[in-house]
Amino acid sequence: MTNHLDPDTFMAARIDETYRLIKKLSKSSLFAYLTEAELENIVRVVSSREFAKGSIIFNEGEVGEELYIVEGGMVAISKGVKGNLEQVLAHMGPGEYFGEMALLEMIPRTATASAEEDTTLMVIGKKDLFDLMENEPKAAAKIMFNLLRTFTNRLQATNEQLRETVRWGLEATGFHPEG
Repeated sequence: MTNHLDPDTFMAARIDETYRLIKKLSKSSLFAYLTEAELENIVRVVSSREFAKGSIIFNEGEVGEELYIVEGGMVAISKGVKGNLEQVLAHMGPGEYFGEMALLEMIPRTATASAEEDTTLMVIGKKDLFDLMENEPKAAAKIMFNLLRTFTNRLQATNEQLRETVRWGLEATGFHPEG
């Protein structure tokens, strides 16, 4: 005897999963200001991937067409410095996202992403984002606004790191500017 899922049970499970994902997405700053209906449309294009601790999600220099939102776990974003030496730039936890630069520009990944612990990621592909822009322009505008806020914050952090690096380098050479 084959055990088939009752259609009502199947629909209830599907609705529960949709609302679980809506709740997860709503906690990400990428989806700030989106309505529940807009989030429901996004849930339709989100896929989920799991990565074991230590797994590489993508490598610096690879071409990418996906944006990742951390559903659970922790991701390290690192940059190759010299040889095998890597500098961790950021740690991404639940609700945080990464990979947006390759999604918007046809440039190679600028850093490596790896799972610091067992991690589940929600994934949105470039085609799905562009379809959303065409079919849901209000939701897309909100997402783009949130991406711009993230770019601005990350650029400010990079500028601060650069300032500190230059200061350390000058101090190491014994240079002390007047003032």
